[in-house]
Amino acid sequence: MFEYGFLVYALIGAVLSAVSLALFSPFVTLRKISYMGEALSHIGFAGIAIALILGIDLFATTLAFVVLIALAIGFLAQHKKLEEANGITIFLSVSMALGVVLISLKKSYTFDLSSYLFGNVLLIGKAEIIYLILLLIANLTFILVFYKELFYLSYNSEMAAFYRIRANLINRIFLALLAANIVLNLKSAGIILVSAQLILPAATAFNLVRRLGSAIVVSLIVGLVAALGGFACSWYLNLPTGATIVLLEFGLYLASLGVKRR
Repeated sequence: MFEYGFLVYALIGAVLSAVSLALFSPFVTLRKISYMGEALSHIGFAGIAIALILGIDLFATTLAFVVLIALAIGFLAQHKKLEEANGITIFLSVSMALGVVLISLKKSYTFDLSSYLFGNVLLIGKAEIIYLILLLIANLTFILVFYKELFYLSYNSEMAAFYRIRANLINRIFLALLAANIVLNLKSAGIILVSAQLILPAATAFNLVRRLGSAIVVSLIVGLVAALGGFACSWYLNLPTGATIVLLEFGLYLASLGVKRR
């Protein structure tokens, strides 16, 4: 299979995508903001529509739009006392409505809903590989540099304030990076599968270990095994790659329930 260049790109892309999302998975799970990941992936729809209408770069426009909305949700929650869940629901609804309206205005465009929902890892090229590598470096750097701050924000945000941790700044960077992870992985995984890959690795990890550091390592292993195994299964059984990876991650989650610590 490796005589085909596009398959090599697809395999590398699937691994980078799974590892990047698995790195963020424990923090998203502990902070109970899994709905944020799903919402941001849907909000990206409006960014895609804006790029199509204006005829500008789709990736850069969607990334800028989703990061802006993620920061706006955080700002309104912290400074305007708007419940975060309510802010997410408002922006999700408005973004989807805006996307539908803009897409309807572009008469010559035929919208491919399945690629938007489930992605296609086979469409990944050299440029996307470079973006995913840079994203992985950014994720690793952020987690290594701000691990203590992320620990307090994940377990007890009030303690973070007590220890004078720069919670607002760290939270903004976290939301911006979360948005970047979602947008950069939309092409390979799609909206629905990105959400699953943000949750299942950590849900499996916390069935097996207690400590955050251990959970990050187990989450990475789950993401990597699922990416390699899912890609192999999709190749030999002629199945959709992204969906197969998620089903394998779910299988690992079910297996972890059997040995779940009490």
